[in-house]
Amino acid sequence: MKKLIILFVTLAAFSVEAQSLKTMTDKVETTAPAVDQSSFIDKLAGDQVKKLTKKLNLSDAQQTQVSDLVVTQLKSDKFKKMIGSFSPEQLLSGGASKDVSKALANDADFKSGMSDILTDDQKSQVNKSKTKM
Repeated sequence: MKKLIILFVTLAAFSVEAQSLKTMTDKVETTAPAVDQSSFIDKLAGDQVKKLTKKLNLSDAQQTQVSDLVVTQLKSDKFKKMIGSFSPEQLLSGGASKDVSKALANDADFKSGMSDILTDDQKSQVNKSKTKM
């Protein structure tokens, strides 16, 4: 009888521990993609601002505005869905970055936002570079 009680208590303890581990695993699985996506967005936004600053000689104020615009666009449902479709390996390798950058550059809302930020000279630089491609 004593052995049966010890066996029952041991099984109950393992059952509770297994449930705790399952709960912890579920929490990690649900938060990990959000962290990956958020860090990817921050990295991509930083890369985009650097490229645009070099290409268009953006002022500090413009860099801040462009960064805000890029982050806003990348956090939109359209881009969240797109980013979510990539595997972590694709996000880390940079392949996803190129696809997202192209989609961003072709996005009407992004183009409109950039038009509000850039000077006329910078806009003409953008148009010249498009005709060269």
